[in-house]
Amino acid sequence: MSTVVHPASPVPIGCDEHALPRIARRPGPWYAVAWLPVLLLAPIVSAIQGGGPGQLLALLLLAALHLATTLMRDRPGPAWRTELLVASSTVVVAGYQVLWNEHQVFLYPLLALGMAVGIRRRWALGFVGGLAVSGAVAAGFTTGSLADALVFAVVTYMAGISAYLIDVLAETAAVLRATQRRLARAAVVEERERFSRDLHDLLGHTLSLIVVKAEAVRRFVPADPAAAAEHACGIEEIGRTALVEVRQAVVGYREATLGDELEAAGGALADAGVLVRVTADAPALPPAVDRLFAWVVREGATNILRHASARTATILVESDRGEATVEITDDGRSLTSLPAAPGSAAPGPAGQGRQQDSGRVRPGSGLSGLRERAELLGGVLAADRTEEGFRLGVSVPTGEGEAS
Repeated sequence: MSTVVHPASPVPIGCDEHALPRIARRPGPWYAVAWLPVLLLAPIVSAIQGGGPGQLLALLLLAALHLATTLMRDRPGPAWRTELLVASSTVVVAGYQVLWNEHQVFLYPLLALGMAVGIRRRWALGFVGGLAVSGAVAAGFTTGSLADALVFAVVTYMAGISAYLIDVLAETAAVLRATQRRLARAAVVEERERFSRDLHDLLGHTLSLIVVKAEAVRRFVPADPAAAAEHACGIEEIGRTALVEVRQAVVGYREATLGDELEAAGGALADAGVLVRVTADAPALPPAVDRLFAWVVREGATNILRHASARTATILVESDRGEATVEITDDGRSLTSLPAAPGSAAPGPAGQGRQQDSGRVRPGSGLSGLRERAELLGGVLAADRTEEGFRLGVSVPTGEGEAS
């Protein structure tokens, strides 16, 4: 355990999916359409050469039904519409086989493609498999060859399952693209929140120090020019440090450390005329907890400088039984000695820091940022008035890993 007392100085105070071509967004149905001329070319030529107008009309009707099935699949509406079209195609193919009994090797795979994209997914492969088996049985009886029947079944089933799998992959890719966009938007929001918290914590603390130092310069100039010059040098150093910290916050690699913030807070409060006692009994905190406690110390010291008009302050850091705690207390009376209307803010720039509402403390942007940081590590923030003044504390379980 280490306790440091800072005596008060004698100074009065997520590739956009919609930009892709339609065929890239939904390849499944278009894949089924692409096979239409390939599979119907030979039957249509045969019908033109000698099959008669009825056979040609049946093939054209089958082509129209297949096109309607694939084109309507992406349109909003009940699934039974495309399933009705698939059923109509099945009737046409069955009638074609009854009347002409040919071209099975072309028509059954085409029907399998329609089933794969036109029937609800949980049933599609079952219908494709049933079609392959029934077609194989029919081919076996027609040709008397088991090999022909097996080839027919494989060709039919592969036609259907290829369209099915391409459709599933296309939908999965669309979901992944949408998820990627959501993650990208969430990352942007998270970065904005991080930058907002860091900027508030950095500049709020630094500007408060500059104000304190400037007051000291003004008051010391007549009586002690050397002390005034020393405080002026402090203002220059604080300004340079703030410039570096803001640049680091912009690029996102600044990491506050608890030891540095304890030393800085003790010095700043002492310069402001506050007697500070710093007690640290947590020698080995996890990095994430160390950074969180550093922000808590910075925010607590900033609020004391801005709002408390305190004479004494205590900063306590301890760790015991898997839980680390940082607590900052002061004896400031400015918040409780002056009545205020509900919802009014305690004195401070932009109404930040402590706010009061019917005797209760409400968090400003700084405390809200600390609460968010604490919750990321499973911790709890407490900010309330005490009989002596004000208390700000954060407790965090140290057994948890560092938040990402």
